[in-house]
Amino acid sequence: MKEWGNLVKLTDVNDDFIIDLKYATADNFTGAVVYTSNTCYIDKNTAKRLVEAQKAAHKAGFKMKIWDAYRPVSAQKRFWELLPDNNFVAYPPDMSTMKEFKNSHMNGQCVDVTLTDMDGKDVPMPSGFDDFTEKARLDCPQTTGQARKNGEFLRDIMVEAGFTPYEGEWWHFYDRNVAPVRYSDLQL
Repeated sequence: MKEWGNLVKLTDVNDDFIIDLKYATADNFTGAVVYTSNTCYIDKNTAKRLVEAQKAAHKAGFKMKIWDAYRPVSAQKRFWELLPDNNFVAYPPDMSTMKEFKNSHMNGQCVDVTLTDMDGKDVPMPSGFDDFTEKARLDCPQTTGQARKNGEFLRDIMVEAGFTPYEGEWWHFYDRNVAPVRYSDLQL
């Protein structure tokens, strides 16, 4: 398995994931292709936790689809160029002055995921990806039935594997069990 700093190719760790990096297509909030590749990289320790969650999903009859993992700093800057709004896009970091880092997509220590059935067909979830409405929140009163159950199941298996959910997006999870490393602009 080849490594680039703290990053590994997720399918080299476990090839049972469905990779659908939304920013490698125009099917995302920007309407533009931002990533140069649909190859998923992630922090090597975060990958181990994600495999634990994937195994729990598989045991319950689901597959796990990855929408985003490692994100180059230049991609974050591109997001800002396309949508300069702090309500939806984090301002890109100035790497020349950064001294402290957080668990982030920019170091591969965050992941955006959803569930599918065993044939790879999407199952009902609280909202679509990059939904900037209250439906993105798992606790949205409008989310009921199977969509709520599936969202809660995803949250539960991710928490059990060591991830911390982001309350504003049911699909976004931080790996807070690994020490943050420097952000990268490595183009993979």
